[in-house]
Amino acid sequence: MERIINELLDWRMQFQEFKPLILTGSTPRDRVRTIKDFAKKNCENMISVNLRNNEEIREYINTHPAGYEAYLHLETTLHDMIVPQDTILIFDNADACQFESIRDYANNLFTEEDAVFFVICGDFTEDQLAELGETCMLVNLPEKQQ
Repeated sequence: MERIINELLDWRMQFQEFKPLILTGSTPRDRVRTIKDFAKKNCENMISVNLRNNEEIREYINTHPAGYEAYLHLETTLHDMIVPQDTILIFDNADACQFESIRDYANNLFTEEDAVFFVICGDFTEDQLAELGETCMLVNLPEKQQ
């Protein structure tokens, strides 16, 4: 687990590259626990959205392109402000959305000026991860030992 924390710290410290984080591997519960524990220690504000359970936001993501309007919609729907350099936004169970939509949000939801830490957690195929890896930092949690 120390390797994962170090990778997350590297991602946080290399923020000038402005890359969303894709967190995959292990179980959905482990992924979310890992990133939430990290966020509590390293960010001022955490917003977590379970896209499997939040149909309204999932459908919005699937039907509306990423960008400023989506940014405002998230703030309004979640009743929370996305504060530049202080917020970590977590899309949990992102594989519940259409992949093309998640790719669009990974690439276009925030601009460099927004300076928001954006994490996408989910189970993706190798091809999808390769595509996301072009613009995102990928962290793969190890599978739990039986």
